[in-house]
Amino acid sequence: MKTELARSASKYAAALLELALEAPDDVSDFILADLQLISQVVESVPEFSTILNHPAIASSVKKDLLSNLFAGHINELTLRLLNLLADKRRLQLLSHLEREYKQLWQTKKQIVTATLTSAYTLPPEAVQVIKSKLIARLGKKLELAVAVDESLLGGMVLRIGDQVLDGSLKGKLQVLERALCSV
Repeated sequence: MKTELARSASKYAAALLELALEAPDDVSDFILADLQLISQVVESVPEFSTILNHPAIASSVKKDLLSNLFAGHINELTLRLLNLLADKRRLQLLSHLEREYKQLWQTKKQIVTATLTSAYTLPPEAVQVIKSKLIARLGKKLELAVAVDESLLGGMVLRIGDQVLDGSLKGKLQVLERALCSV
């Protein structure tokens, strides 16, 4: 369930994506990169977030700060959004905006995200084979994150959205344990 901030951020993200897609050159990819950059800056400098969210600091000061920091580095549409958020005193949405925009963008571009976790580091060729099979099966583009979790003991776990395909030795042992305990 989304929080109030996430719901508000989702509305701004939807409007931003619509404007980005309607631009003469689809700039939606650039907007996503901009939002990732902004999130990275806000997260890496806690004082920056404090300034942006401080109610006693005038929105004009915040707009000047954002403009000086990001102008020339981000798309004009993204900068206009930052100014709008400053005027509306909604800069606290920045932490949610990137995530909401990315979800909407991925849906629009038919991109699925998945995480492949294995007990050991997989060779790049094996990851590529798995990725190509998943793309063929899903019929969509795929962003695949690969992780290692030695506690799996062997095998792999694939997470695609809300679905989990557990082919790990640890998962099989847990199923066996539950079956034995239920007897």
